Amino acid sequence: MAEMERRDGPVKRSGLVGRVAAVLLGLALIAVGVLVVRRLTTKHPVCGPPVPNPDSTYLAEDSLDKGEVLVGVLARWCLPQTRVNDVHAALAKTDFNFRNMRPGDVVAFAYQGLNLVGITYRKDPVTLYNVRFDSAGTTAAKETRPVDTVRAVVRGTIKGSLWSSMIELGETPALVVNFAEVLSFEVDFLTEVNEGDSFEILLDKYHVDSAFYRDGRVYAVHYKGKIGNYCGFYYRSPSGHWDYYNEKGQSLRKTVLRSPLQFAKVTSHFGMRFHPILRRWRQHTGIDYGAPTGTPVSAIADGTVTMARWNGGYGNFVRVRHAGGLVSCYGHLSRYGAGVKSGRSVRQGQTVGYVGTTGLSTGPHLHFEVKQGGKAVNPLKVIPPRADPVAKKNMPEFKAVKASYLADLTKPVGPVTAAVNSVALPR
Repeated sequence: MAEMERRDGPVKRSGLVGRVAAVLLGLALIAVGVLVVRRLTTKHPVCGPPVPNPDSTYLAEDSLDKGEVLVGVLARWCLPQTRVNDVHAALAKTDFNFRNMRPGDVVAFAYQGLNLVGITYRKDPVTLYNVRFDSAGTTAAKETRPVDTVRAVVRGTIKGSLWSSMIELGETPALVVNFAEVLSFEVDFLTEVNEGDSFEILLDKYHVDSAFYRDGRVYAVHYKGKIGNYCGFYYRSPSGHWDYYNEKGQSLRKTVLRSPLQFAKVTSHFGMRFHPILRRWRQHTGIDYGAPTGTPVSAIADGTVTMARWNGGYGNFVRVRHAGGLVSCYGHLSRYGAGVKSGRSVRQGQTVGYVGTTGLSTGPHLHFEVKQGGKAVNPLKVIPPRADPVAKKNMPEFKAVKASYLADLTKPVGPVTAAVNSVALPR
């Protein structure tokens, strides 16, 4: 029995050693797993490829943080200074713009086993800069990936606002703005949009490797609502001049913008009102747009700044004199636009200031006034003249283009033409 117990002792101890070894092996595997996950996800990666297998290829990505440049990412990936210098020198031989690096730009690393064989800097899905390391040294080359252009129809109904309705359809904020800009002189999308109104858009959409990249040219728009039925058509004349026109060939552009803000809410209209701070009834000589502090405020027309300073209850204030005896005023600004000073010229659409709550104000908003011949008028009722129409000699061509757009707008939502491949985006 004692002899058997002596034989059993080593057996039990060896079993314990085996279990301990298994646990340690498991912990090691877990550690490797954590290493791999950390390598692929952290902004401060472990140097080198995730698994030191000389026969495998590994790809990993990182991106620039706010205020960071390429050197910072390369240092984070533990590249020696000599290699960093080589990358910089190689990129300098291309058209790579070191001053145009932005947060979110992607830097990809390619490893063959333990060896770093290449780096790719991706500005966007189209433009890449490939850096390669081999026996010949370090080289870099720009790559422009092909873009597929598809003409498509977008169609929807207003539910709440134009912005929310189009975003709900999966469209981009840029398309909402482009659509609103085309019809901005016909429809005030701040005050004249109603539930149930409808809209249609014919435009190009760009794809890279079958994935949506961004929206392209808008060719036709249609808005139908309680306020009316409006269409807009893109037309480029043989001389190269382009604009958006209505069905009659009249320009949709006018000499004065309907509003100095693209998307905001009218919080106080023109006319008599009870002043929220002075607590008495008085004439409100403009309209108030509620908008977040810092929202850009646009000049409604070309003109000359006659005041850009503090103006009592109006706070930071800008006044612009336009042609035809028209004057526009912008009050309660948080700050002024770049270069906006008394005596300076401004262009239609130029930022003259930013929404704020300076002066007598209960919250962030823009006080907007328009004067005609020295008398305050309702800004919502100013009707400016149109820009030049389609030339008579070009009307037959314009009508043909318009007819093709209208035919496409009758088609179902989605692509209306086959993808057309191009090496670079059209201008």
